[in-house]
Amino acid sequence: MSPPAKARYSRSILIGVALFAMSWAIARAAIQSITIDEAVTFNVFVFERRYLWYAANNHILNSILMYGFTKLLGISQFTTRLPALIGAALYIGAAYRLCRLLTTALLVQLTVFVCLVFNPFVFDHLVAARGYGLALAFLMWAMVYSAESYLRQYPLVVACAVSSLCAGMSVNANFSFAFVNAVLMVAIFLCARYQRPSEWIRIMAACTVPGAGIITIVSGDALLHTRPGELIYGARSLGETFGSILESSLFRSPLDFLAPVVFPLAGITGLLWLLYLLRRRAKSRIAIFGWAAAAIFAATIAIHWTAFRLFGLLLPKDRTALFFFPIFMIVAGVLASIPPLSPLGRYLRASFLGALAMMAVYFLSCLRLTYFREWYWDADVQKTYTVLSCLNREHQVTQVTSTWPYRSALNFYQIAQPTSIQAIDENFDPQQTQVYVVDTLHTPDALKGKDLKIFYRSAATDLALAASPSLAQTYASCKPR
Repeated sequence: MSPPAKARYSRSILIGVALFAMSWAIARAAIQSITIDEAVTFNVFVFERRYLWYAANNHILNSILMYGFTKLLGISQFTTRLPALIGAALYIGAAYRLCRLLTTALLVQLTVFVCLVFNPFVFDHLVAARGYGLALAFLMWAMVYSAESYLRQYPLVVACAVSSLCAGMSVNANFSFAFVNAVLMVAIFLCARYQRPSEWIRIMAACTVPGAGIITIVSGDALLHTRPGELIYGARSLGETFGSILESSLFRSPLDFLAPVVFPLAGITGLLWLLYLLRRRAKSRIAIFGWAAAAIFAATIAIHWTAFRLFGLLLPKDRTALFFFPIFMIVAGVLASIPPLSPLGRYLRASFLGALAMMAVYFLSCLRLTYFREWYWDADVQKTYTVLSCLNREHQVTQVTSTWPYRSALNFYQIAQPTSIQAIDENFDPQQTQVYVVDTLHTPDALKGKDLKIFYRSAATDLALAASPSLAQTYASCKPR
């Protein structure tokens, strides 16, 4: 196969995997039940036109887009997730461009792409109607575009301005990405200033003005009305931060027996390969991108830790630490793309690439269509609402009470698919409540002391519907479709 034909073949394979990833994200957005955090965003901020309010649960850019899509296309779990799907498309596109930038070797491209995109922790947030996917996508584009500008000699000031704009949009999508984007833009400024020291004022303006301007336009009002007590979620140690990333990245796979070695093996083989390259003083133009990404990773950790120690600002955890994994994979991808210089080098690089390939296979085995790891208990809420709709239609049930894990999601469906059921709250009243929706995992004592009988149980979660014994048998005639 000639080099041009080989390049076309590699490109078509990578594009095919990217299209599969996007198709899977679209299918999940259409199939999965709405979750508690997604529903709160819509019910409180979008439906009530408060999408510019400052709140931990209100991700400004996501809420603005959600409002536009639901106004234009109607309210459904799919339309509320369209902003996230835009983020998915942008992120997948950035991952594709990155892999093409790193190397021409198909195996390395595929391995790095699968790890970047199909990590279940990352993929969940490319679908969920939250701001994390958009924030991650714009962060990736800021990094990838700046690397392309260096390697392909784009106009420097324009490249800095584009990266700044992407960084600003990332912050608009989620404020927890503020530190990493600030560190990124400092790194881009320093690299650009090194290349053109005489133009440092123009470069500084290009690195700051577009980002600051777009943040002011989109999120300025929210930032002027910040309130204490919003930032209550986070970790109290770096071990907790990175432990949450590992746990989320390895969640539920048929290959669970490999979970304890997936990341350690990649780390050990990667470190050995890096030490070999340093000793041999191997040179690669793309290596500068890897060093920059590693510096961004380390500096972001340092700033978060300092803010925690000095001001008590909790460290990133789970979803608020989402950006760490893609930056790690950029460093790993650069390492994997550097060619070996000796038989020992070929062995070390092959070992590292094999560890990354095992990680990629593990991530692919985690593919799921019906639930998010973080809100798995909400997987059957849509089916439950069909039961409640049937009860409303056939048995005139209008008074429904729910424990907290399901209340917001059920009220979302009540807005999207109205019935004569009254607004669902958490205050059980034995004289009024006709059906009680209970989460037996988070609220195991909810039924204690109440003369109620369960007439429906979810097959996938801990959700149950209960009613008075005299009505439970009658209500059991309504089954989920």
